[in-house]
Amino acid sequence: MERAQAKKRINDIFFGRFERWALPRIAKRLPRWMTPDKLTLIGIFAALGVGVGYWLTRFDLNWIWLSSFMIVLNWYGDSLDGTLARVRNIRRERYGFYVDHQSDAISTLLVLGGLGFSPLMHMPVAMALVIGYFLMMIMVNLITIVRDEFKISFGGLGPTEARAIIIAGNTVVWATGNPQYVIDGRSLALYDIIGIAAAGLLLLIYTFASLKERALLAKLDPTPQPSPEQ
Repeated sequence: MERAQAKKRINDIFFGRFERWALPRIAKRLPRWMTPDKLTLIGIFAALGVGVGYWLTRFDLNWIWLSSFMIVLNWYGDSLDGTLARVRNIRRERYGFYVDHQSDAISTLLVLGGLGFSPLMHMPVAMALVIGYFLMMIMVNLITIVRDEFKISFGGLGPTEARAIIIAGNTVVWATGNPQYVIDGRSLALYDIIGIAAAGLLLLIYTFASLKERALLAKLDPTPQPSPEQ
């Protein structure tokens, strides 16, 4: 089978310069027994830890610090697996693309599922975030297939920025004691309000990015003109 070619990566995120400087340096210092697959498993395990930390806030809000720590560990595993493969020149484009997106999907369910089972967010809000994230993932995959561009940033935001926002949200929720607000007769936690806003933003980004991509593809792949005989 022909070896897959590397996709053009579009990663114009706020923390992009830092990651391009830091990640290769960290990868070069990892022991030989550490592999990209092991880093991927670390990322998934950490996502499970995030969800468990959120669920444990049912008993003590201080468990939210476990979630914040595990988010950092998730970044470590998820960001370094591909970097390590590139640094050691052991890239497997098809395999890596598949495993990376599978682990992202599982990690998203673990994190947001934990939030939904916690007192921090109602489950319907958590599932709206899951839907929004999966819509974005589907669009990223379609762009990769039709244009050979792996686009993982939109408006300067990517997975790393999302993690930073979540940690900031955790800190605010902990500092304020998970306040509750009554809106239209419904009691909503602070994370419910943040989650509803985030789900709406994801839907908005998805809509505009989809329309922009459709217009670009219409130019790249115009309607063929019929021949005179037809």
